[in-house]
Amino acid sequence: MLMRGIIKRLKASSQLLSLCAILFWTFVAPSPLQADAGAGQPRAKIVVGTMRVPPFVLRSDDGQWSGLSIDLWKRIADELKVPFEFREFDYDLAGLLDAVERGRVDAVIAPIPITQEGEARFDFTHPYFAAGLGIAVRGEPQGSLARTVTGLFTYQFVVAVAALFGLLLFVGILIWLLERRQKSHFDSRPSHGIADGVWWAAVTMTSTGYGDKVPATLGGRVLAIVWMFASIFLVALFSATLASSFVVGRLKTGISGPDDLARVRVAAVSGTTGEQWLNAQGLNTRTYPFVIQAMKALQRGDVQALVYEKAILGYMIKEYGWNGLRVLPYTLAVREYAIALPNDSPIKKSINLALLKVIHGPKWKDIVQRYLGETGQFASTD
Repeated sequence: MLMRGIIKRLKASSQLLSLCAILFWTFVAPSPLQADAGAGQPRAKIVVGTMRVPPFVLRSDDGQWSGLSIDLWKRIADELKVPFEFREFDYDLAGLLDAVERGRVDAVIAPIPITQEGEARFDFTHPYFAAGLGIAVRGEPQGSLARTVTGLFTYQFVVAVAALFGLLLFVGILIWLLERRQKSHFDSRPSHGIADGVWWAAVTMTSTGYGDKVPATLGGRVLAIVWMFASIFLVALFSATLASSFVVGRLKTGISGPDDLARVRVAAVSGTTGEQWLNAQGLNTRTYPFVIQAMKALQRGDVQALVYEKAILGYMIKEYGWNGLRVLPYTLAVREYAIALPNDSPIKKSINLALLKVIHGPKWKDIVQRYLGETGQFASTD
């Protein structure tokens, strides 16, 4: 009996210990993020700095946050089971980066490219997105009559037409001087006679040959023979000039790639990778404080191109319905985006593990395509 009582008491004690262990791990044990922080006075909530940069960071009128970067952070926090709060830096990139450098926020989630300058000031997680610069230009309707006519009037074309008319006038005067005494075809009066001569030169050159003006003198007929053979060469030359002028005109009315930026006015947003890239290429740049201002300048025609993050350009054109603008199929200066953390952040390892789990998960590709369509690029974290 005594042994049976002892066994019952041991069973009751083990059940009580199991219940205490479950309660401890449920309510007392730290999350992976808090465990990383250790005894370093972890915050009750993770303070995440951010700023609106569509489509990576969006905020609705009722204060709800969304976007590619925001969705990433929410999934990371869900993996780590930690509460957080967003702290907005309203279009203040310098203030946002200064806050993470000084430790006033625990993390920064926004399209922050990994750069040498940034690495010297704060820390980065693994990259989660690879983005490049794009070139936005005003869309020009292909094959429009106005563009075709405008493309013809190049300097080369104007010079060729002026030379042709000058040559017709010269031949017209010459044939009149030789035929002015033959009153049957060329009027003896200078104004009328020269007009007759120009008419004859034009119809002879084009092989029309109406026959209303025919040289009668020996000199006039010799000139006619020379002019007919010369006209064959001149018509071919003028046709080639017209064709090349048309091609050159079409090329100069639009921007087809990065090589065309040197001859047009280009906009950039101050302090961005786009401005740095343009300066490195030695191109004259007109800067604007915000991308929305640069886009509107492009719409007005104040500038002919805008160099900025390609994914953001494509999203803004689609979101705002700017059908007159388009992004060229070129990607410049690819950079990787990451979450910024204060130096020696104790939560870096936990965030990295959760980040890798999210971006290699089955839903990440769908998230990227929902916000960016087919323009999205995935970070090379393998």
